[in-house]
Amino acid sequence: MNIISLITFRYIRGSRVFGLLSLKSRLSFIVMMVGVSLLIVVLSIFNGFQRQVKESLWSGGPHITIENTQGSGEIQKYERMVELLLQNPILKEKIISMQGNITSHGLLQNNNTFVPVMIRAVPITSEDELVQNQVPNFPKLEYYNREDIKDLNTKNLVVIGKEMSLLYNYNLGRGITLAVPSGSFNVSRGVELNISSFTVTGLFKTGYYNYDSKFIFMSLPTAQKFFKMKNSVNQITVKVKSLDDLQYCKQLILQTIGSSDFDSTITAGSYFSVRTIAEEQANFLGALRMEKTIISNIVFLFIVLAALGMVATVYSLVRSKRKSIGTLKALGLPSSSILLIFTLNSMIIGLFASVIGGIIGIYYANNLESIIDGLGASINSVGHLIYKDWKNVILVPKDIYYFDHLPVDIDISFIFMVTTAATILSGLAGYFPARWAANLDPVETIKND
Repeated sequence: MNIISLITFRYIRGSRVFGLLSLKSRLSFIVMMVGVSLLIVVLSIFNGFQRQVKESLWSGGPHITIENTQGSGEIQKYERMVELLLQNPILKEKIISMQGNITSHGLLQNNNTFVPVMIRAVPITSEDELVQNQVPNFPKLEYYNREDIKDLNTKNLVVIGKEMSLLYNYNLGRGITLAVPSGSFNVSRGVELNISSFTVTGLFKTGYYNYDSKFIFMSLPTAQKFFKMKNSVNQITVKVKSLDDLQYCKQLILQTIGSSDFDSTITAGSYFSVRTIAEEQANFLGALRMEKTIISNIVFLFIVLAALGMVATVYSLVRSKRKSIGTLKALGLPSSSILLIFTLNSMIIGLFASVIGGIIGIYYANNLESIIDGLGASINSVGHLIYKDWKNVILVPKDIYYFDHLPVDIDISFIFMVTTAATILSGLAGYFPARWAANLDPVETIKND
């Protein structure tokens, strides 16, 4: 085994002129290293992007929604229904909160037009909980009016998304007009609307653009007056402790509602549907997964390309070492050892490339934002020197991606998997030319070379 190791590293080193790697091995080494580092950087960004979007979705709204799909959709005895559901000890242990909400489409008056928005109302027990972002199903407040926020349950006050305030120039203290269906229908006049004026008392931000530009929040008592729903709601919303328990909690809710012990006065004339946020956002989350898969496959082709290059490298090495191979076999070195020498040759090169590529990938991913900012600053500096009217280039526009920073999530287990796969591919790439080397006839090789 010492002889095999010695010969293997001698072939890897090549001539003394080129140092550690032979000239034939350097190209495969560089391509493999770049492929591994590129795959790590790209997927770290995708993982960070997905994590940020999911956190925005999970923190902004309810995880499970219960609705009455019959009639007007009102749930009149919602407090009794919540009480019965929470009697299930397993369900109670797995959730953070369960409460009645009102969520409905509405119209926001903007100059002479009406813009479609979503209106959500949740119970707010105290000002302190709201300011400290402890109210379930209520997004994080970025700015708020300290004097008015305490009157959210008694006055016509609303909280809107930061993106909505930028779109329509709605600042704190600005009056807005909202319209929602009243539930009644007149043949001559069509659907009647409830129209009321509100004052913006706070701005929230989840990091999810569609949410922050479309949703308007108010307190449940204010919404019940506005929608003329008295003491009823149209949703019961649930926040779970772990998103892995979404489907399990949904099944527990359905079993409890369908059990014989459930209050028949609640279910009379009602048919309750239960859906999770994963089901509501299935298309969006599926698109993210598909994009990640496609990009991963494209970048992985770099590693496959490096492995193919490794085949050519080892094949070229075998051709240049035919005489040495013949001599070694004539001296009694078995064919299995020749096979092992050249297979190890490509595998060790692949291992070095994977480890160095992994280190470079981790470093680059961790410092990607500062690197991009530095590159952008350099481009702008050169641009200002060349053109007087140069407009600054922003390589990662935060107003488009809507992130305070470039999200990066480095998964060490994934990096280990990538480096292992690259090493195995390198070994497989070297196996076939190594097998050809092992099958060479020593007499013919020495005679011809």
